[in-house]
This record gives sequence, C-alpha cells and structure tokens, in this order.
Amino acid sequence: MPLPVTLARATSADPVKVSGFPAHAETPTIGACFGEFLRRAVPSHTAYSVARGLTVDIIAALRSELRPKGDDAVDFLIAGSVGKRTAVAPIATVDVLYLLPPKLAAHKTGDALKIVWAVLKSRFEGVNIAETSVVVPRGSEWVKVMPGREHDGAFLVPGVPSLTRATGWNVTNPVAEAATLRLSDSLYGGRPRLLLTALKAWCAACNVPIASFALELLVQEFYAGAPRPFELERAMVDFWAWARLRTPCDLKPAGGQTPLVVGREWHGKAKAAYWRVTLADHHLKVGKVVEAAVEWRQLLGPMFPVPGERPLKALPLFKK
Repeated sequence: MPLPVTLARATSADPVKVSGFPAHAETPTIGACFGEFLRRAVPSHTAYSVARGLTVDIIAALRSELRPKGDDAVDFLIAGSVGKRTAVAPIATVDVLYLLPPKLAAHKTGDALKIVWAVLKSRFEGVNIAETSVVVPRGSEWVKVMPGREHDGAFLVPGVPSLTRATGWNVTNPVAEAATLRLSDSLYGGRPRLLLTALKAWCAACNVPIASFALELLVQEFYAGAPRPFELERAMVDFWAWARLRTPCDLKPAGGQTPLVVGREWHGKAKAAYWRVTLADHHLKVGKVVEAAVEWRQLLGPMFPVPGERPLKALPLFKK
C-alpha cells in the first residue's frame, strides 16, 4: 500500500487553534492564564517545519542505501506528536515510520531495526537501537526511526515481543489515527487537542507514568461520551475523574489491531492533581488569582503564567 504523496509534505497551517480564551487584562483571570499557557505550549508552524526538516537527510540516507534504483513511491511518514501536531513546545522528538522495501521485509522486528541501524550508524554519530526504534541524535533533539511493513491496509511497526506476538510486530495505522483525531477536534470545537496539550504538559511537569498515545485515545473517548465544559481547567478536572474510572483498560487505536494496555499506575498523580486544583479553586473563591495560578503552575510547569510576573522570554523551538 503506497503512502499518499501529501503525507510527505508539510501542511501550511497549524490545525491547533488557541481560541476562546481571554487575553491578559488589568484584572487577571485563570482563563487568561490558560490562554497564555496554550499560546506558549502549542508549537508554532515554524517549529513543526523545523522538526520535519530534521528528518530530511536521514530519509535520504535510507533511500540511497535501501532503494538505490529509486522510485516515485512515498516510503516514509512523519508520525507521532509531530505528525499529528499534538506536540508540546519545545519539541524534543520526531518519529518517522520508514517502509522497508519488500526484499528487506524482515520477519522479526530486531532484524528490521538492525537494517536501519546499519545504514544510519555510518552516516550519523551516536545512532542507537532503542526498544522499538532506531534513535538518531540531532543536536539536542532526537529522531526516532521505526522500520515498517505494509499489512492489510495498515502497517506493521516494532513493538515489545510477547507470547502472542513473538516476532514483535504491532499492527497500526498512523494515517487513520491522525484522521480520527482531526475529526474529534472538528466535532468538539478544537477542545480535544487543547486538553491533550495541557495533559501532556502535566505529564512532563509531574512525571506521570502514562503514555501520550494513551492520553490521546482517552481524550477522544472522553469528549465523545458526554457534553464537556468549555473551560479547560474544568475539563481537566472532569477528565481526571472520568479516566480514573475508565482505566485500567485496553484501548484499540483507529485502524489498528494491537490494543494499547492502560494501567492504573498514573492514578496517584491524577488524585494529587485533583486536590491541588481543589486548593486553586479555594483561592479563586476568595479572590486570590495569583495563588491559584501558582497551584496550576505546579501542575503544568513553568510555561503556565502567574499574573504580575515578568513576561516569559521567547521559548526555543526545541528542548535543550
């Protein structure tokens, strides 16, 4: 199954829209703080373009070695948070799905990873094989290359070997996943992506043991189940309560066959976040907006503004 040519091109606009949040005013509000936080946390179109640019010479190296005769087929896909535009600034990692040519379709994932590693190790410094990808350092950023194979309209990508998947391959479809996320975002006024941005910032700031992809699937299900509050701070509290009841569970990604297992290891962090937000709400009731913002900053990290502070300097495009 050849990949659509459009998937190899950078889109012209960022689909994540930060709207509906008031700008900073003389009288500060938590809503305005969230608006500023999202404007800092959602990567710009330039940041995404630069992130995609980190993969150009890597893909060219793989092509020149594995497809020396050349063809017109698109043999790669920018996947993960950069491909779906669900990253949190500053961007640290770019995921690439690279389709191996049929003659090199390895039976086991370990063999497929070694093929990619053998090509890239002689052209880039510090290339290593991780559990499910080949990791290429690009300065302070990372490109993770996942070798893939076509499979019944979807793709096989490396996973963790198990009793039911001795070869280690997982069935996934990044194209269907991205389309489903875009549909969810359009149906619910852009709220799913914004909630996902805040939750991923929370995970990074508080070291929450839950996968970003699990959050993505849970957020889509959360919005599809019932009406949700417009205010992001209220939606986060509702999500923590709902998701703790929903998990542990197995989630099946769109277009894929391999379920994603979500445990309860992260429940303690969600409970702690709930009580911190309860304290923030108490501060708001007595007019202490600054104190409430400080509590939210403890959850979402230094990008969350506190009224009266000196303006945050421009964020770098990538993590240092």
